[in-house]
Amino acid sequence: MKKIILQLLDKPSSVFDKFITVFLLSLVYISIFLLVIEVRYPDLASTYQTIFFLVEYIILGIFTIEIIFRIICDPNRHQYFKSFYGIVDLIAVIPGLLAIFFPALDHTAWVRIFRIIRFVRILKLLSYGETMGGITQALMPYFCFALGFKGIMVAVEGQPWWPEIGNLNVVLGVVGFSLAILLGTKLQVINSRLYSIEDAVCRIVGSMRDMQENVQIIPHIKHWAKELESALTFNGDEKAEVVRKMRLNTDQLEQKLEEEGIGGPNTAGFHRDVAYLLHRSLARTPQAYENFLKTVICTYTSVVIATVPGLTGFFATFLLVYVLGGLFLLIDDMDKPLDFGKNSLISVRLDPLIQFNDKLKK
Repeated sequence: MKKIILQLLDKPSSVFDKFITVFLLSLVYISIFLLVIEVRYPDLASTYQTIFFLVEYIILGIFTIEIIFRIICDPNRHQYFKSFYGIVDLIAVIPGLLAIFFPALDHTAWVRIFRIIRFVRILKLLSYGETMGGITQALMPYFCFALGFKGIMVAVEGQPWWPEIGNLNVVLGVVGFSLAILLGTKLQVINSRLYSIEDAVCRIVGSMRDMQENVQIIPHIKHWAKELESALTFNGDEKAEVVRKMRLNTDQLEQKLEEEGIGGPNTAGFHRDVAYLLHRSLARTPQAYENFLKTVICTYTSVVIATVPGLTGFFATFLLVYVLGGLFLLIDDMDKPLDFGKNSLISVRLDPLIQFNDKLKK
């Protein structure tokens, strides 16, 4: 039973586990929503005070039960509560429990601050398994974190101490346009590269078909083509070593081709395409460029969250995360065209090579 509960808490995989994860995520948003109402509309919160208290205590009780289960079932409970998310869980619950036993503490500023910390649980909950797929799943943590952060901003926007920031429309427009150009240009380059890789695969297969006219070379081609497919589809930390061995195998094949008198422009193009293919399987966009682009997108989104008020800010946040965040993740995935892992969204098609190898097996 303890293992089942721990599985639910740490690695939800079944439909029920994912339902619980979504349910806990919903509680975090409800808690943020209640906080926004209390701060922005105190009269409304006072009118429905009993309902607000009841919902808050239910949420607090569920989070407390989760911690109790963690204490009972997790053999590494001490390490967990020393971790970042463990500390967040405790901070999100303990002040609320203290407010129950010491009512004078309730609705004080520090208790509200600790309630705000609950929104960090969004990242924890969304790191558990996949509740969706594709680009939507990849964007979900950013969606939830950004919208949760915006909910907190809505709560403080109406406070007298919050500065009024205006006249940023032109700046935001220029920066947004520049980001669109940067992302669009990179998308075009990477998309062209993806098709170039597929073209190289087709040319390599075509060259191997021509080489098969020499019966002596067929066994070597058969072995080499199989190794090439394995090297290109390999996913793991040893990718660089696999590619290095494939380069050595290619050198051996080249030597065999020379021994059999097979050469000319077709063979030269074959070696060039193979070298390009193996290079692209490891090459990545410079990390400095990636970090700069990521920093600019995060900063731009944060500024919009902080400066665009109310419901308009929610819509702007949603669109920014979906468009800029989605485009960035899509481009980042396309920058690894020969990554065939389960989390890969877009990969090159190796159908010509796969079909060639399947035919040789017969």
